Amino acid sequence: MDPLQIVLALGALLAIATLIGLLWQRGQGRVSRAARSAVVADVPRDFLAAGAAFTLLQFSGPFCSYCEAMRRILSDAAHAHPGMVAHREVDITDHPELTARLSISQTPTTLIVSDSGHIISRIRGAAKPSVVQAEIANAIEQRKTASDEYLI
Repeated sequence: MDPLQIVLALGALLAIATLIGLLWQRGQGRVSRAARSAVVADVPRDFLAAGAAFTLLQFSGPFCSYCEAMRRILSDAAHAHPGMVAHREVDITDHPELTARLSISQTPTTLIVSDSGHIISRIRGAAKPSVVQAEIANAIEQRKTASDEYLI
């Protein structure tokens, strides 16, 4: 193989690896919101924090490098809303049935769950604090809107 072919092959490999890395990074912190209002709770009450209106339910794995950073972000977010938001962590190896039922496909995955057990938002991967705060604000606003509808 001549040097030009080697340089071209390495350049192509570098371009492909960069593209894959950018696509992976783009998927981190992706949020999806639940559009349905099921009668049956999505998450069993055993996994919710008692007394909080919302639980940040973090699904982590034993070898997850991003889970520690997400744990700190979620803990700080819960402390910013005392009594309203709490943080709980679930190890996917300890609860595989719940992990499968909730379609948890990567760690960390964070669910914002109401006190009734309904999923409001799902954050896949590591998210920035601003994303977490925006989803908490959305959940609080949804709750306020729903309670205002009962007053009409």
